[in-house]
Amino acid sequence: MSFAAQVKDEIIENAPTAECCRHAMTYGMLLFGRQFNASGISLMTEHASVAKAYLSAIESLCGVTPQKKVSPAGKITVQVQPDGLQRVLSCFSVSGNESFTRINRSNLPNESAAENGMDCCNHAFFKGAFLSCGTISDPNKSYHLEFVVPYRMLSFDLLKMLDECGIKAKHMTRRGVNVIYIKDSESIEDLLNLMGATMSALEIMNIKIYKSFRNVSNRRTNFDEANTSRLAKAACTQLDAIRVLRETHRFSSLPEELQSIAKAREDNPDASLSELGAMFSPVLSRSAVNHRLQRLVTLSQKGRTEEHGGNQGEN
Repeated sequence: MSFAAQVKDEIIENAPTAECCRHAMTYGMLLFGRQFNASGISLMTEHASVAKAYLSAIESLCGVTPQKKVSPAGKITVQVQPDGLQRVLSCFSVSGNESFTRINRSNLPNESAAENGMDCCNHAFFKGAFLSCGTISDPNKSYHLEFVVPYRMLSFDLLKMLDECGIKAKHMTRRGVNVIYIKDSESIEDLLNLMGATMSALEIMNIKIYKSFRNVSNRRTNFDEANTSRLAKAACTQLDAIRVLRETHRFSSLPEELQSIAKAREDNPDASLSELGAMFSPVLSRSAVNHRLQRLVTLSQKGRTEEHGGNQGEN
């Protein structure tokens, strides 16, 4: 089951029971369905649970039983027959002359009381709209929730309602179709909670936490790998310097402190600077070890430069 199907099933499972909210949710499903006007009322969906909810809502509120058909491709169409059109329209105070491309807020009974926190009908309306034209991506891949709206002004009305409820969404046109979308994960979680899909919202939160831990772990691993590579490269440079000093018979003339650190490095090629320092008594600091090893590298390079210059002079 896709995450979008999971969200829709959870919304249906937590469908409102109050009469006003049932009315608002059904209105949202009708208005954002395939068609809702005097010429026809229908919904097309891939989700059997959504088709059932749409059919049951019309049957329960309007006393009209729509017809359901399933195509060979699995598309489900639920359609109100011509003799039931006017009855369904009248349930939502629609005579047939009004615009079907705008939200009629009189169909959201508690919408006028939203200032007092009684915006349950708005939330129910969002449920219906999402069931008919909404979708959401798998949060493991991306954070994206959208409503694909058939009419431009209807999409702007929905955008305004979402904003009034504190949900920050945006509008775009995709191949001539109006889309209201949300990419911010927190806003998606807020909307899912408003629509009653609290478990789905919690799943997104858990995925975000997991991704955060994984990113931290990856950064730490990358840092450790880079640090190990850098230390290995530095150790090779130091060992090469010590080899040059020995081959050019200059090692024995080095100060005792440099000879001792050189021998410690030769015996412990993989040791860190701190580990090398701990081998001495008293213990040498990391910076002291690094300073002595760098002196060895500098002395070996100096010897190479002088030798190279001398060879050029002979030539």
